[in-house]
Amino acid sequence: MIKVFILGMIFGAIMQLGFLDRLSKVIGAFLLKDLTIPKALLIAMGAGAIMLYSAEHFGLIHFHIKPFYPVGIAIGGFLFGIGMVIVGYCPGSMPEAVGEGRMDALIGIVSGVIGGIIFTMYYPVYHTSFLHGSTLGAPTLTDLFGLEGLAKTVVGMAIGMSFVLLAFIVDKLERKYILKEEEPQTGRVFS
Repeated sequence: MIKVFILGMIFGAIMQLGFLDRLSKVIGAFLLKDLTIPKALLIAMGAGAIMLYSAEHFGLIHFHIKPFYPVGIAIGGFLFGIGMVIVGYCPGSMPEAVGEGRMDALIGIVSGVIGGIIFTMYYPVYHTSFLHGSTLGAPTLTDLFGLEGLAKTVVGMAIGMSFVLLAFIVDKLERKYILKEEEPQTGRVFS
């Protein structure tokens, strides 16, 4: 429990120092005018993949993959996006915003908990309805390629490194195209 608390404190500090909990950052990400949040997510996914595949290789953890559920992912992603637009925060940035005293984030957390309770109450009805759809097993990318052992670790880490590299490419493109458009006009004909 202490480890989780410490990791949460580190996560919150990174969120606050990067201003990732600001509505302007969320709106900027949706409008593709400020790519700070997508870059942070790419680095987090990449670093996470590198650490997880390394930890699995050395026997520190074991993956317990849930079945791939396309209908649930689509519905969940749709509701997640609607919630982000309404509240103006990612779920991960809301506790940090509450810590700064923002009441709108607290209302977002309470609303999310109430929504989760309602979903839990109606899940048995949903699960047996035609809307549920089917699951497609529990494959990871490395499982699809039939990789095991060191090969699985190397490919998993390569995927993680590609996410980190993609974050740097997105940053370069943002500096070249998006930030360049926002430079103030100096009145000079040639720069």
